[in-house]
Amino acid sequence: MISIVIPVYNEEKAIEATVKQFAALREPHEVIVSDTLSTDGTVKIAQACADQCVVMKAGEKRGVSRGRNNGARVAKGEFIVFLDNDTKIPDINIFFEKALARFKKDPGLLGLSCRVEVDPGVRSFCYWLIFVGLNVFFAIFFSLFGYGAAAGKFMMMRTDAFKKTGGFNELLPAAEDMDLFRRLSKNGRTRIAWDLVVYHSGRRFHQL
Repeated sequence: MISIVIPVYNEEKAIEATVKQFAALREPHEVIVSDTLSTDGTVKIAQACADQCVVMKAGEKRGVSRGRNNGARVAKGEFIVFLDNDTKIPDINIFFEKALARFKKDPGLLGLSCRVEVDPGVRSFCYWLIFVGLNVFFAIFFSLFGYGAAAGKFMMMRTDAFKKTGGFNELLPAAEDMDLFRRLSKNGRTRIAWDLVVYHSGRRFHQL
């Protein structure tokens, strides 16, 4: 089974669509929304459409790493997928068939990331340039250091390997996804699947 963990904060406008894209996935799975003290209707919507909604306790230190770790604690799958709330996966069954095939072919593969592109519906030259740069950075990082770089938009890994690392470093203000893959690579292999792609909304770049 695959456990999909989606950390959220004030995502009432988008969370339902993100969760419901997995309704078409034939592979056994569960969708876990991990809320980080939202002040809008996110929790109520997530409770209605996700398999589980983990709500951060009042007083906990907010942050995407804490949200991911909280969601992972209740995950039951052999694999965990960490996904940003505004990530879309095209051809979802083909995507996961190919991803799982890589893990089956290589028992030493612990973590997998993929190409990230901006949603074609909002694509512009500026967005294209930003995400090309991101993928080029991943390629350079992989060739220099020998392990797959990752972005929080999509990360898939073996659950036991994730737990062995101790999870995401909640003290890091940024690059916690890269740090996790670096630590995973000490126990096995992490790779980038260049034939797989996820689409990101680009909304934060748009705001900037």
